Amino acid sequence: MERSGEFYVTLKAKSYIKDVRMRFLGNIEAKIDSKGRAFLPAQFRKALTVPGEGELVLRQDIFENTLVIYPESVWNTLMDEMRSKLSRWDRQQQMAYRTFVSGVTSITMDGNGRILIPKNFLQAAGITQSLRFVGMGDTIEIWANNPDTPQPLMNKDEFGNVLETLMKSRQTSSDEE
Repeated sequence: MERSGEFYVTLKAKSYIKDVRMRFLGNIEAKIDSKGRAFLPAQFRKALTVPGEGELVLRQDIFENTLVIYPESVWNTLMDEMRSKLSRWDRQQQMAYRTFVSGVTSITMDGNGRILIPKNFLQAAGITQSLRFVGMGDTIEIWANNPDTPQPLMNKDEFGNVLETLMKSRQTSSDEE
């Protein structure tokens, strides 16, 4: 607050917060070494160079036999969202939350851009020597890349049908508004 003659003026500094949304895109194959390390693809590493995104969270997916990497900011937003929807006084909701967060570990990239995936996570996802990173927008999935492992993608016809149905229903909803 500054004094100017008879008037008091409050000066507020403007702060601009840049909304940084990571977009992980692509489907990249990689190898894993004997220690469980894999090079994170360059385009994913680049997206993670945003200040404050040094920590990554790794967990098993809920629906598929795969692993999911969450940048720290995405994980924290997800935790806040979950907490806001769950009651601490509901036993079943607490168990669901506990189950979700208990199968998690923090990982970091080393100076060479590698991540160390714990052995129990590799085993749970059936990953042995080869893996596949799949960019999912704000997260990265890690799939086993074995010939006998089902691929994480729909075939072209199924994808076209699902997308057509989804987009038609969205168009109908926006037309009604």
